[in-house]
Amino acid sequence: MNTTLQVRIDKKTKERARKAFRASGIDLSSGLRLFLTHIGRTGEIPQEMFTYDNAPKSFMKKLMREADYALKHGKSYSSTKEMFDDILGRR
Repeated sequence: MNTTLQVRIDKKTKERARKAFRASGIDLSSGLRLFLTHIGRTGEIPQEMFTYDNAPKSFMKKLMREADYALKHGKSYSSTKEMFDDILGRR
């Protein structure tokens, strides 16, 4: 059974999306259906969507916490050989 989805979006964004889908040979409705079907099948939003320009604030905060932790507690190596020896458990 099909259902209807109504989305509020500004005119410029809608027109840019419509043009992008049209350049790929599909209409706006089919493009959105393709996008939602992909998410439904994989259970994930495409990672390309999470650029630093449009990433959710919670995601960016998590990245910053991880980076701070890595700087404070992460290992450093003087060479790639030393790093691989450590990773592979060679002494």
